[in-house]
Amino acid sequence: MTVPPQPGQTDIVSTPCIQVTGTGRRNDPYELEPVVNPDDCNALRCTPEGLLVPRTVPSGIDRGANIGAARSVDIDVTDTGGDNCPDTWTIGARLTPVYGQAAGQNRTLPVNGEWTPTDCVATLPEPGVYQVTAMAVGQICAIARFSTNVWVSFGLQRDNETVLRGYGLVQHQYGFPAAGNGYQACHVGQGSFTVNVVVGDRATLRIVAVAEGRVAENSTVQRAEVRAPRITWHKISD
Repeated sequence: MTVPPQPGQTDIVSTPCIQVTGTGRRNDPYELEPVVNPDDCNALRCTPEGLLVPRTVPSGIDRGANIGAARSVDIDVTDTGGDNCPDTWTIGARLTPVYGQAAGQNRTLPVNGEWTPTDCVATLPEPGVYQVTAMAVGQICAIARFSTNVWVSFGLQRDNETVLRGYGLVQHQYGFPAAGNGYQACHVGQGSFTVNVVVGDRATLRIVAVAEGRVAENSTVQRAEVRAPRITWHKISD
């Protein structure tokens, strides 16, 4: 039978990680307490259930549920260490910019050289730089009995104030040396342009169009209109 060491025969001393109190006598037993470094970055704690170091497990983004117009950056988190200890993780980010599109109805245009708003409106929702593409189709139908020179252009108007840019769509131009029986024709054209728009808070963009030019007194413009206006946009930078 092994005889336990008697008090005074064995020294039990403290270490940097274990604090020993008591003398080992019946009425003063040894007590061993962990020494926990009080540094704020030390996650080790002594709890009633024992020593505890909270484990932090990063979680990735659910790609199927979170990629969309409401997100700007998606975070990927991959456990590259499996069941090893300590765990190792790989964390990366993928840009998934906010984006959107808008479309509008056909709009008849007066031939007066003034910009006419359409109902094609897009809202750029947050600060940043956006790449915006505007598209439209134009049509002019007219009867020329002497001459016509009419064209349709379209552009983007920001916040109901400034037209950012104009782009020609279609022109109806005929000329005869003298008035005769006339010539009826419809011309159709389409176009698009792309601009970068810097937004401080948010911005509203609207497609506007204009019909302008000269029509001889005995010639008739039957129709001038912009068709299928549409805007697509996506954020390219903060």
